[in-house]
Amino acid sequence: MEPLPYSLVIPAYELPDELDRTLASVAAQRRPPAAVIIIDASSHDRCRAVAERWQAQLPVRYERAEAASAALQRNQGAQLLDATASPLVGFMDDDITLYPDTCAKVCTVFDEDTARETGGVAVRIDEIQRTEPGRFSRWYYRLQAGYADRTYGGRLFGPAINCLPCYTESAGDLIASDWLNSGCVFYRTDLFLRELFPRFDGYSFMEDVHLSARIARTHKLYFHKTARCQHRDGAVSRPRDLTAIARMRIRNQRLVARDVLGLHGPAFEARLLLHRLFATVSVLRTRGPGWKQELTGTWT
Repeated sequence: MEPLPYSLVIPAYELPDELDRTLASVAAQRRPPAAVIIIDASSHDRCRAVAERWQAQLPVRYERAEAASAALQRNQGAQLLDATASPLVGFMDDDITLYPDTCAKVCTVFDEDTARETGGVAVRIDEIQRTEPGRFSRWYYRLQAGYADRTYGGRLFGPAINCLPCYTESAGDLIASDWLNSGCVFYRTDLFLRELFPRFDGYSFMEDVHLSARIARTHKLYFHKTARCQHRDGAVSRPRDLTAIARMRIRNQRLVARDVLGLHGPAFEARLLLHRLFATVSVLRTRGPGWKQELTGTWT
């Protein structure tokens, strides 16, 4: 079993201190990357300075972003790779901290997959703790999905509803999934270059679903239970228009349903309307920061 080389692509935006901590965790990997490509959409040069400081310890390549879009920055970075020299590509946000064994655990899944059945593996994010759905949520998911499931973890169903795993779905390290998130995720490079992230703007909500569900048509996807990372969520320090983000969620959810799942027409619109009502109830129950803006975006 020969270890497969891998490269990392990091879309950077306005967070030089976070990027510095991210690269420190990459440098600590027991299985180091063949390349680290940073695609920077910042309005300043501080992220460039961080990247240049790490070039003595890491094979860092810095490029300015052609567009300020998480999806398009990832595409730009991956398209610099040769799939033969780097058969695996990993994408990670600029505010992620890896554990020293994270990349080794994920890449080993691909090393052992001599039949090339696995297309992608997502790393478990410590801060995201999804519990098993309660009675009402399970009833609602069954209504939208048309089938029963204990957690609906890793499933993509109904009007493009995607659920993270609870990590209780399997006794092993790998949890089979219909989609993968992009906080920290690895794909076979040739499969990724075949598909690419969609041309979503800015925050690019659900770009990960759009991509991974297309790869799932031909290859298996997994969430890894013990390959973990921390998400520092530096994005909270960036100015955010919560109304625009909520509006983007609905728009991109519609695109995933149409482009990937082939759903459209009155029946789909009715199911999406039901989901907007479900989301409204959830927002009103929690009333977190910016909940009024979220409701405005959901319904405009």
